[in-house]
Amino acid sequence: MDEFVTLYKKFALTNHTDQVDMIKKLARLLLGLVLLLIVAGVILLMSVNTDQNKAAIQAAVLSSTGYELTIAGDMDISFFPSVGLTLNDVRLKNPASPLELASTSAALLQVDLRALIGGEIFIRELSTDDFHINYYIDAQGISNWNTQAPGLSVGSTPAPTQSSSTQLQNIPAAANGPDIVTVSFEQLRIENASVDIQDLSQGLRYSVNNLNLSSQNTNIEGLPFDVEMDFNFLNNGMTKPMTMGFRGNVTADINAGNIDVRNINFNLTPMLLQGEISISNLHDALAYQGSLSSNEFHVFGLMQTIGARETQDEFDASGSLMQDTANPLASINLNFSGDDAGIEIPEMILQLSNSTIEAEANVNFASGLQPANISYEIVSNQIDLTPFLASSTSEEIPTDEVTAGADNVAIEPTDTVTPAPPPAAGTPISSELLNSFNVIGSIAIESLLANEFQFTGINIFTNIEDGVLDVELQPVSAFEGSIAGNIRLDGRNEDAALSTQLSVSQLNVIDLAPSVSRLNSVTGNLDVEVDLSASGQNSNELMDSLTGSTTFAITENSVDIGVIKQVFTAISALSPTGSTIEQWPDVIRFAELGGFILFNGGLTENQQINLRMDNFDISGTGGIDPMQQNFDYDLLFTILGEPYLQTISVDELYHDVSWPVECAANFADEVNQYCRPDFTQVREIFTQLGTNAVRNRLNEAITDQLPEEVRDGARGLLRNLLN
Repeated sequence: MDEFVTLYKKFALTNHTDQVDMIKKLARLLLGLVLLLIVAGVILLMSVNTDQNKAAIQAAVLSSTGYELTIAGDMDISFFPSVGLTLNDVRLKNPASPLELASTSAALLQVDLRALIGGEIFIRELSTDDFHINYYIDAQGISNWNTQAPGLSVGSTPAPTQSSSTQLQNIPAAANGPDIVTVSFEQLRIENASVDIQDLSQGLRYSVNNLNLSSQNTNIEGLPFDVEMDFNFLNNGMTKPMTMGFRGNVTADINAGNIDVRNINFNLTPMLLQGEISISNLHDALAYQGSLSSNEFHVFGLMQTIGARETQDEFDASGSLMQDTANPLASINLNFSGDDAGIEIPEMILQLSNSTIEAEANVNFASGLQPANISYEIVSNQIDLTPFLASSTSEEIPTDEVTAGADNVAIEPTDTVTPAPPPAAGTPISSELLNSFNVIGSIAIESLLANEFQFTGINIFTNIEDGVLDVELQPVSAFEGSIAGNIRLDGRNEDAALSTQLSVSQLNVIDLAPSVSRLNSVTGNLDVEVDLSASGQNSNELMDSLTGSTTFAITENSVDIGVIKQVFTAISALSPTGSTIEQWPDVIRFAELGGFILFNGGLTENQQINLRMDNFDISGTGGIDPMQQNFDYDLLFTILGEPYLQTISVDELYHDVSWPVECAANFADEVNQYCRPDFTQVREIFTQLGTNAVRNRLNEAITDQLPEEVRDGARGLLRNLLN
């Protein structure tokens, strides 16, 4: 027994000695490793900016994406408190395009090493400064981001590009969704970014500037995080950019395929949209739904922001029907849902001042050879446009910043926008757009108010099918009469064809006169039939090719003939016998009042017009210039003899005599400045009338007083003398 104890003590002592030696050896080994890591870190830090390392990164990017990465600045790396890599002056280029795709003055990536060892990607910070993206599509529809663009050699396009693309498409499959690597960002920051978008094939150009994005604790594990973004937006129809802002709370569970965005605040001064959006089945059948509602915003302020209305200091109050004295307010609420096949808006409510407009719509996306299909329905009991119509005064449109409350966030307002002048070539008519989708819809408004005017029973039907737009207006009660019509725009050919018919029945001219001031000299019930057609590739070509006719008649009428009396008074001043013009009444009721206008190649010229008021006839040619706001007609004023009703009486000598009158003036001129006689021709007519009168009297004398055998000789002598 004693021997066993002695043996055990000896073994224990020997084992303890070995353990101490092992610990010493491990300590020396760890110390050596630490020194080796320090030396390696120093060497790495000294060599991180070598061209070899930059070339390796650039080769990796080219191999995986097909794009050329250029690191023109320095590279910095850090290990504490997290692994970080900073690239300065970085540029991305497509070998197939001369344009630079993207660039940034500095890009920083910091990764948590402990999380990375544990199989997770926890990015401490991802930030860029002055990040810029170019997206360009040429006239053939080819993007500068397309690495397979014409002119790109086979050798310059890395073979892995296609397979990489295929792999990216296959990653988010439902089957391997749970295998998605966990990625989260402690801080995501993008400052002063910009995007230029130009599409020559569509004639579009947009730019986004001063884009700032920040987010804290961004993740795809289903934990909520906040996102804040603001930017300036500008398209080629604006002279000043729009400032937009977005804030929201995001919950993204990529493994489950769900994304929820709540507490949305989207600001486009003076409108603030709030709501939520939910996206599901990202990896399978994508679906989404949401709701949005706005604050009460000033309509004209929003129109200024988006460039649909001029700013107040540039706006001529006297030249428009739209003023903002009442500062009308509007708000909008809508619910929507959709999937890969289309979008549905089951309910949208627009509050416009004191009016409520309800709408619903469905959009089915294009599929295969089938174009997109859109259906809609708009209904309102009453719409009051009175707050939007002209008044004698105007006030400045408030564009105050939206006030922050418990559920919304104040975002700085935008600069106002002034629209660019219309192009000289006119607004293009996109036949391609008409052929790209089908539309069927209706608008039903029980009552439409505009100051003292009221339109009831408004029903409008629209249809676009196979490149043909049809708009039908069913009879609308207005001005104690009715208005109906239709428009067709056929975009199946290079030159679009426009045709329109309009029928106006028994409109009370007295009620219509306040809106058309030049009608205040006429009363009665107006009937009009319009049948016009045109063709062209833009609005100017349509106007220049306008052909067709407009016929009109006014029953139960009374007419102030002041202008007619003024013209004939000027004519009679040259008459050697005087006149009875002053005996004409100022206002006359005509049994027949009607006429027509024939268009033959536009509005500005080649019009033929005729107006008949019992025995008074006006006919001639000319045109109007809507752009210059003037008109120019060469007319003939004629007082007809029997068998026409002799409502306007003159000496029989002046029956059926056509007096040349020039009517040329600006729309804004007084009516008494519209027309004036051509005095040179008037003098010639009076001379001819005098000669004719002498000839007639001598002919009568020859017939009554000379023998028959000498009458012919006397008449021949008379002709020689008077001619």
